[in-house]
This record gives sequence, structure tokens and C-alpha cells, in this order.
Amino acid sequence: MNSLKGTWRLVRLALRRDRIVVPLNILVVLLLAAASAPALVDAYPDFESQASYVSTSAPSVVGRIFQGTVQDVSVGTVYVAEAFLFSSVIVGIMSILIVTRHTRYNEETGAGELIGSTVVGANAPLTAALIVASLANIVTAGLIYAVIGGIEELGSTGSLYFVAALAGVGLFFAGVAAITAQLSDYRRGANSMAIGALGAFFIVRGFGDSLGELGADGLSVSATWLSWLSPMGWGYMSYPYVENNLMPLLLLLGGFILTAGAGYYLQSKRDVGSSIFQSKPGPARADDSLKSAAGLANRLQRGGIIGWGVGYAVIGTVIGVMVNDFRETFEDNELFQQLIASSGGGGNFIENTLAAMFPLMAGMLSGYAVSVAGKISDEEQYGRIEYLMGTAVGRVRWLLVNIRVALTGGFNNLFLMGLFAATSYTLVAEVSEVAFGDIVLGTMNIVPALFLFFSIIMLAFALFGRFVRGFAWAYFAYIALIGNLTAIFEWPESTAYLSPYQHISAFPAASYDAGPAILMLMFTLSFLLLSLGLFSKRDLALK
Repeated sequence: MNSLKGTWRLVRLALRRDRIVVPLNILVVLLLAAASAPALVDAYPDFESQASYVSTSAPSVVGRIFQGTVQDVSVGTVYVAEAFLFSSVIVGIMSILIVTRHTRYNEETGAGELIGSTVVGANAPLTAALIVASLANIVTAGLIYAVIGGIEELGSTGSLYFVAALAGVGLFFAGVAAITAQLSDYRRGANSMAIGALGAFFIVRGFGDSLGELGADGLSVSATWLSWLSPMGWGYMSYPYVENNLMPLLLLLGGFILTAGAGYYLQSKRDVGSSIFQSKPGPARADDSLKSAAGLANRLQRGGIIGWGVGYAVIGTVIGVMVNDFRETFEDNELFQQLIASSGGGGNFIENTLAAMFPLMAGMLSGYAVSVAGKISDEEQYGRIEYLMGTAVGRVRWLLVNIRVALTGGFNNLFLMGLFAATSYTLVAEVSEVAFGDIVLGTMNIVPALFLFFSIIMLAFALFGRFVRGFAWAYFAYIALIGNLTAIFEWPESTAYLSPYQHISAFPAASYDAGPAILMLMFTLSFLLLSLGLFSKRDLALK
């Protein structure tokens, strides 16, 4: 047991460090999973409305990929389809970030060596991280149950299985992070591998569900064996409110134990500060492109721009391919109609859908701006900016070139989403109801909103330095969830007022209005100029 000595002290330290970040993550899941339940109960109050939802969702490939396989006609089935998978992705990411923050990140920054010099066992840091991740999932499940468990239309037993499945998925990915934290020298690498595994499991489950067999009554779907290869499939196949199946929950618990055990084993095979996959040293001399501030900014942000660009392109392709299927699945769906109405469009169904979906997806992909801001902040926090400030590169020039690269990347990402959406829609649609150019311009219409979002984050960076990461993620969560779901949950319109994406023109569903775009670009320019001025005056927060 000496290997676990000091675990509870490290747990208290981790809880102290996460006193803001983890509650915000829990709040996001709570708003999504718990706040949606009353809205769905009101939207589908009787058997007819529930049967209409299930009968359109069951045969739809789109519905199966993003909502899972429906099993029964009930409001509980509708709730699981609408809330479970998205919520499981969020709790999975939350668990991954908790574990890597208190293991690999500590070693990366040297804090792990400092902790290890005290009376702390070799397995204590990883154990403390897993305990904190487990507590976060248990608290999240408990809070959601406190909201939905008392809803008579859902029932307490089904709600218990729902939150247990959600917590089980979170625990499984905490175990996955325990493995990836041993594989990479850096937290970013560990996070990338773990989140990549999450994405792969989501895709596997999506394929398994989409290839499932539709029941004779058209109101249920049997998933294929592929869905059993994904922990998200296990969580979904507990079938809350229908079968309340215990076996998948036991699989999730067993998966957590096995992955956590593999993490401990791999940790025993390496030294503190090292990793299973050692990073290769860089070249002895820098490339000529790195001999300028702009070249360095391009190099630092290149990986993120490429990765997010691929994500935007994939989302654009999915929207273009599936938008015609949306008509069959969602044309009579009340919640989808509320989302369409909130976009302010007045065109045909395809135009209205694109006008609603593009800002929704762009808001969720605004994590690109957050990741760029995080890299800019890291340069200051880790002291690397100090070396640049000792050269002819001034503060204003350094920040300006990073902003330019970030804005260029954001523009390119949105263009890729529009280009791939327009191309895939044109290739798939038998009759094109929207012009190719209008689809591309529909995403370009969002550019001022993305620029304004990024400029607000840069203003926070200029004012608060290293604290910008927490602000940026909180603002992103607001935009990605609250700002986009206000109409669905029937919250006051003022709730989403601070989201730039709520103020863009509803093109191509409505004629283009340049007024909001011009106003947002003016605010963007003002905020960026103010950021440059404030950054040139404040002290640098060096490590």
C-alpha cells in the first residue's frame, strides 16, 4: 500500500485546482441532459406525437448515427435519443481532461517531480486523478437524476439507468486517459489520443446502429454486433426507460477497471517525466520559415488549423449528404421546427435547414478559436515569449501575427465547410433546391461571428493572461450549448444575446443582410486594437 501513500492529499489538491473547471463542465452536461427533459416531455406529451418521432427516427440513417437505435414508443425513448449520445461525449471529454491534467500535465511542467520528492507513493498521482474523475461523473449523474428522476412521465428506474450509463461512459474514458497519459510526453498528445479513441468509438457505434435491422412495426431497430465494440454502444444498449438492461453497465465498469489497470501497468514501465513513446528530437537548425514571428506563428498553429480544417470539412460533407434525409426525418418534428424558426429563415426546407445548421455547427466548432487562444497563452505561460521579446520582435507585432494566422485559419475552415457541403449536396441531390454558390456563401456569412468570438477571447487574454483558457472554454460552452439551444428549450431570447452566432443573417433562407456582418466586423476590429494596446502595457505572466 506504500505505492498509494499520499493519495488523499493529492485528491484534495486536485479538487482545489479544479474548483472552477470541473463545476463548469458538470454544469454544461446538466444543462444539456437535465434541462432538455422537461422540454421534451412538453413537446411529446401523447402516444401519437411520440410514435411520430419514433417512426421517422427508426428508419433514418441520420437518426441512427446521431441518436442511436430507438426501441419503443415513449417519451423516455425520445429523451434517450435526444440527450444520451451528446451528453456521453461531453462526460467522456471531461473525464479525459481531468486524468491527463493531474498526471501527464504535472510531469510535463515539472510538478510531478516536485510531488514525487515528498512522501507520495508511485501510484498515488494516477489514483488521485482517477478518483477525481470518478467523483466528477458520480456528481454529474446525481445532479441529473435529481432533475429527471422526479418527472413522472419518465420514471425513476429508467432515469437511474440513464445516469448510470452516462457515468459509466465517463469512467471508461477516464481509464482510456490513464493509458494515453503513459504513452505521450505531453498532455496535448495524451488528450489527442484519448479523444481520438472517443471519436473512433462514436463512429464504430454509428456504423453499428446505422446498419441495424428495422423491426416489422417500423418502431424499433436492432443494432448490429459493431455497436457492441463501442462503450457508447454499451451505454446506449442499457436501454433506459425500455429494458433497463444491467449487463452493458457491468461492461462499462469492467472496461474502466481493465483500462485503469493497463494504465498502472504502463506507468510501472517508465520513469517520471518520460513516456512509452518517446518524442524524437527536432532538427539541429531551424528552417528558414521559422526565422520570423509570422513563420513561428504559422508553425505553432499549423497542426490545429489542419486538424480543425478536417473537422469542418467532414461536418460540411455530412450536412451536404444528409440534408435531404433531414426532410423525411425532421420535417414534422416540433423541436426541429423550433430550431428552424429561431434562424429567422423563410425559404424552402433545405434553405431553412442550412441556415439553422451552419451557425449551430460553426458554434460547436468554435473550439478552434479556443485552441488557438490556448496556444498563444501557453507561449506566455511557459516563458517562451521571453526569448522572443529579447529580439527585435515586439509585443504588438508578436500578438498581431498570431491573430492574423488565427483569423486566416478560421476563414479557411468555414470556407472548407461550405465548399464540402455544397459539393456533397450537389453530387447527392437529385434536384438541387439551393445553388452551389449560395451554400458556400451561407458559411462565409458566419465569418464575422467567428471573428468576433475570437476577438472577445483575445481581449480577455490581453487583460488576464493565463486565465484566458478558463474564460474561453466557458464562453465556448455558452455559445455551443446555451446560445444554440435557447429556442428548443424555450428560454428567453435574451439568454442567447451574447452569442455572436445569434446575430448573423439567415442566409440562404432569407436575403442577405450586410448590416449585422458590418457591425460585428467593427466590434472585432475595435476589440483587437484594444487587445493590442492592453497587451503592450500589462506585465507578462512568465513561468
